[in-house]
Amino acid sequence: MQSQTSIKTKPVDYTLLKMQLETIRVEDQTLRQLLPEAEVKFGMDSEELRYVWKLIHYQDSINEKKVLAIIDTYGWLSKNNVGEMANQTLWLVVQHAEIETQEKYLPYLETSVANNESDGWYLAFLKDRILMRRGEKQWYGTQVKKDKKLGFTYIYPIANFKKVNERRKAIGLNSIEEYAKTHNYALHKEL
Repeated sequence: MQSQTSIKTKPVDYTLLKMQLETIRVEDQTLRQLLPEAEVKFGMDSEELRYVWKLIHYQDSINEKKVLAIIDTYGWLSKNNVGEMANQTLWLVVQHAEIETQEKYLPYLETSVANNESDGWYLAFLKDRILMRRGEKQWYGTQVKKDKKLGFTYIYPIANFKKVNERRKAIGLNSIEEYAKTHNYALHKEL
């Protein structure tokens, strides 16, 4: 039996991981980029749009298995090791996962952001999505809902609205008013 000190471990191949993650990013984003055109062409409640979403969810499940295996093996890979796009892919896939997965991997992202290894706005979007899914008010104002009946998109309610711009600035986001204006979102101030 070999002693543990004599076992050779294989070094991490960041180039390979970067390539894998960048491919997953393309798989994650391509169909999502087609959504606005599909919505205009076929309508919001069309079979065609539902089919595109079905394809997206199927691809998400494949991507999730790959990305979670990477995180479970190597941790939340730093943008210094795999580059900004590959690092962001970790967030994208977790952002699109079920809430249980989001909650499980949130601490990994928190540590990565605290160590300046991932951008802070990833954390803002993930935290807000988790809060919204729990039915709680969000903290940074990154998540939106679409009112299908009235035909507009609004920013999901925000806790302690008076302080939201301080929180947004601290994590690298522009003001909530700029965010709403840029994306044409309705803004309802929650106190």
